Amino acid sequence: VMSMTAPEAERLGITVKTECPPSVPEINADPGMLQQALLNLTINGCHAMPDGGTLRVTCRSAPRRRVEIDIEDTGIGIPPENLSRIFDLYFTTKEKGSGIGLSMVFRIVQLHDGEIEVQSTPGRGTRFRLIFPQA
Repeated sequence: VMSMTAPEAERLGITVKTECPPSVPEINADPGMLQQALLNLTINGCHAMPDGGTLRVTCRSAPRRRVEIDIEDTGIGIPPENLSRIFDLYFTTKEKGSGIGLSMVFRIVQLHDGEIEVQSTPGRGTRFRLIFPQA
């Protein structure tokens, strides 16, 4: 995912940091679906930083035999009035967006018995946390 995100990040002057140690437990997931979800989130993160910034992807063990994957950007953030709608099909604030990406992410996480959390502060950035059961 990060190799596919790198050209867009480089074009926008974004520093990419990845912290996913090999000691993180495996999860039962369809690799293609998980790749698509992570790609959607990393590309969205890049687009939220048109003037550069930092995109950070971290993976770690979590309580209750879970694995957390965070995708965090230092971008423009999501306005509070839009936060409750970001996973709605066809909802977009992008001029050329389809509104399908985040709804697809939500559904992929759901299909893997996972959870998704979002924290965003306008002007400071957004963090998506995907939480999956360990294999």
